[in-house]
Amino acid sequence: MEKRLTPQCRRRMPFTTEETTLTDADLERVFSLWDELGRYPAHRQREANAFLMQSLSEWLDADYAYWVSLARLREEQVAAEDAVFGWRNIAVQPHVFPEIYRDQAEQILENQHSLEAVGLASAAIMSEAGEFRVRLLRDLVDMEEYEATDYFKKFQAPYGLNDRLYVMTPVGEAFESSYVFERVGDGRQIDRHTASLAGVALRGLRLFQDRLAMATGMVIGGKPLSPIETDILYLLLTDKPEKEIAAAIDRAHSTTHNYVTGIFRSFGVKNRAGLLSLWLANHAVVSDSKSK
Repeated sequence: MEKRLTPQCRRRMPFTTEETTLTDADLERVFSLWDELGRYPAHRQREANAFLMQSLSEWLDADYAYWVSLARLREEQVAAEDAVFGWRNIAVQPHVFPEIYRDQAEQILENQHSLEAVGLASAAIMSEAGEFRVRLLRDLVDMEEYEATDYFKKFQAPYGLNDRLYVMTPVGEAFESSYVFERVGDGRQIDRHTASLAGVALRGLRLFQDRLAMATGMVIGGKPLSPIETDILYLLLTDKPEKEIAAAIDRAHSTTHNYVTGIFRSFGVKNRAGLLSLWLANHAVVSDSKSK
C-alpha cells in the first residue's frame, strides 16, 4: 500500500494578481460563452454542457475534458481512512475521456474510498470541498512524488498526462460539480491566466450546474437517476406527450408512465407543471440533505 503524501499546497488560484488580471477581451469571451449557453432550452442541458466543455477545451488547448457530479456520504458512513472524505462520483459526462478510465471504471468506482484507486490529487482537491476552487495539478501535489506513485503509473502515465485543471463548484452541502481538463505530452502545461479565465466562466454558471446536478438525480435522498430516467427527465421538459416520449425511448407507454411517476416522486412534485416550475426556479434547487 502506498504511503499517504501530504498535498504540497492549499493556496487559491490567483484571480487578481498582475499575471491573471482579466482583460476586456477575456471578459468578452466569457460573456459570449454565457450568451451561447443561454440559447439552449432546458431539455438540451447535456448538449449545452458538451458545448461548454468543447469551448473551454479550446481555450485551454486541452486534450481531455469531462464533467463529474459528486455526492458526499452521510457522516456516519465515512470511514476514518477514506481517501476522499466520503465523496463519491455518481455521474460522469465525458467530452473527451482517456480510454483507460473507461476500461478501469468498475474497479475505480468500487474502490473510491481507497487512495490507490483515486490518487493523491483527488484526495487533495476533495480536502477543500465546500468552496469554489480552481486548481492545477502541479499546485495540489509534488509532481515528482506524484509521478512515482503506483496510481500515476497505472492510470495516467499510459496516456501521457502532463497537466490537469480542476474547477470545483459546490451545489449544496453534500454535492459538488467538477470540471476536469487535461493536457498530455511533454511540457504541455496549462497556463494560469487561461485557467483563471475558465474559472471565471464556470463560477458564473452556478444555476446551470445546479440543473445538471438535478438531471443526475442529486435531489432529496441523493439517489442518482438511471440513464433512461435522465433521458425521460429531459423529454418531460419538452411539450411531448407521454406516448411520444415512450416512442422516443422505445418503451411501452405503461413502462414509460411508471418511470415518469417515479421521477415525479424523486423530485417531490405531482406533475410536469411542478417539475418545470422546479427546474426553472431562479434559485439553487439541489437539496442540502446528506446523500444516503
